[in-house]
Amino acid sequence: MVAFGDGERMFRRTKKLLVAVSGGADSLALLLILRELAPRYGFTLLACHFDHQLRDRSKEDTAAVRVLCSGLGIECVTGEGDVRGTAERMKRGIEETAREMRYQFLAFVAEKEGCDAIATGHTRDDQAETVLMRVIRGSGVRGIRGMLPVATAPGSAHRLIRPLLETPRVDTVAICREADLTPLDDESNEDLRYRRNRVRHETLPGLRALNPSITDALVGLAASAREVFAPVEKGSFAVQPQERTAIGAMFALAGLRALQAEALALLIDREASFYHLRPEVNRTRLGNLAVVLTAGTGSVRFGETVVEASCGTVRIGPPLEAPAALGPAILSVPGDTRAGHWVVRIRASELSSEPGSPAVAFDGDSLHGVLKARSLQPGDRMPIRGMNRKVADILVNEKVPAWERAGAVVLADSAGVVALFVSDRSFGRDGANRGLWAKLAPLPAR
Repeated sequence: MVAFGDGERMFRRTKKLLVAVSGGADSLALLLILRELAPRYGFTLLACHFDHQLRDRSKEDTAAVRVLCSGLGIECVTGEGDVRGTAERMKRGIEETAREMRYQFLAFVAEKEGCDAIATGHTRDDQAETVLMRVIRGSGVRGIRGMLPVATAPGSAHRLIRPLLETPRVDTVAICREADLTPLDDESNEDLRYRRNRVRHETLPGLRALNPSITDALVGLAASAREVFAPVEKGSFAVQPQERTAIGAMFALAGLRALQAEALALLIDREASFYHLRPEVNRTRLGNLAVVLTAGTGSVRFGETVVEASCGTVRIGPPLEAPAALGPAILSVPGDTRAGHWVVRIRASELSSEPGSPAVAFDGDSLHGVLKARSLQPGDRMPIRGMNRKVADILVNEKVPAWERAGAVVLADSAGVVALFVSDRSFGRDGANRGLWAKLAPLPAR
């Protein structure tokens, strides 16, 4: 009666499986099937129920799920969240908010309980509804693939499996009946204010009058899209970040330029998930990104995720706040001076350098007036390598990416910039007597 994908692949490296249980026929059937499969594949089960607090009897439903799981000999972890209140505060839809909060709770429990994967009871009918909704929304090939049997859980790095994705909904009802289990009845599934319910109860029946096999047609469309998308997905995985930092994943510009739009979308989603961000990817933004990648400079915002190109590197990560302006702070020459979150050390003898704390030499005899530490300002210039150049041009030529330039600190006298510190690099002004040394060090933590 039940059809599901390759179990050897789906349950690979799974010792403990978290099962999302709403109490409906689909999730109860999934729990029954997984209980039977557990000895064969060598995993244990933990059930998980999230109360969205959207119905008056939701607490009673939570208690009923606990009783059902207990009767099956399976431990059940429950939680609750004010979906309606959160949706209002965030100015987002109920369906979107409920899904996000539910997966957040599933990921939290999976992490806390040491689960290797999360299983949900999505069926063949759910797949058809999802594909149709994405067609209506105008999704590309990636979206029309529908739900994947094995994927990554939204907003987390946990593996998400859907063992019943090839099983019709009528079969899950029959499984519960055979096991003498009475599923919970969620009257919100009939509420036509929700988009999926309108698709389920209005759009699909209308299409079924035109094509009685519309469910098969939509599921087949998803399978075809997955086949077409497979090489695109493979190409996206071929482009890996050079490094992942606190401010995002860093990629070589050339690698991203070579990707198709769909592969770029997949890569952005993947990196956003790594940094627990919610991306909003659409064709317009992808088109804007293509322009940025061609130019090699600029940025595009994908919801909570920023893709920024500069100096041959692309950063994918969260938006960055501009650092607070520094100074100006008058410096002791020689001596140590606090300047914002830094200590500026100036000596007449060479200073040692550590990673992230470089030292630079400059001509002390040619100073004009007091020496100050401050943020970089538009129009700042510095004599370097025989030329009086704009500091902004120096940073570009030295391939300092835009996201690092905002934190640049300069030492300047009345004639201009004497020394420049940015990221883990430093530059000093030309002069006949480079007898002074300066070093920028983080203020010691208290």
